[in-house]
Amino acid sequence: MKSIVFCFTFLFLAQGCTRLIIMKEGIKQPALEDYNSLSNFLLKIEVDTSELLCFKDTIALNKFFKMNIGMPESRFFNSEKKLVDYRESPKDCNGQVSVFLEKAEMVNQKTPVSDEFLEKYLKDLVYVKDQQPFAIGQEKNDLYLVMYWAKYLGKINKRKVFEWLNLVEDARKRGLKIRVLKINADYQQFWGLKKNDLPQFVY
Repeated sequence: MKSIVFCFTFLFLAQGCTRLIIMKEGIKQPALEDYNSLSNFLLKIEVDTSELLCFKDTIALNKFFKMNIGMPESRFFNSEKKLVDYRESPKDCNGQVSVFLEKAEMVNQKTPVSDEFLEKYLKDLVYVKDQQPFAIGQEKNDLYLVMYWAKYLGKINKRKVFEWLNLVEDARKRGLKIRVLKINADYQQFWGLKKNDLPQFVY
């Protein structure tokens, strides 16, 4: 199990961060987390914890890493739950998330990505608090925003996630109905891992 967890996580960080960014942002070694540690972290940066989601096991986490989505990152889905790429170019980074949120009304005017639906991104998710499977329900929304974050990424969570959530509130004030799903990608205690199962990165 240790080798599997290490492989995909190391690849993810090696592609997404430089040593300078890691030092500046306070990125740390991953730790085992639970509902209390994650909710306390979010409350400190004034983020709602009423619907705290995570992956159900290491297999699901590694599937996420294989998708090369990155963190912190967001995915937008229109009212029909079809993926809409917020980027102007495949080379664009998550800085464009904020730009897209400022004009979120256009999500249902853009051509969605073929054969990419919200359900695919919600598989293998559970609530951190009680590990019960997540179900999105039948309520209709104009926009679905899926956000990925991890506690060990440090201050970058506060800057990016907090900024995105503020822009969501602005869009809601403009009359847009948005469902936000905050998915945590830390290593969970309930997975049954031990500390020596966790990756140790050389920064």
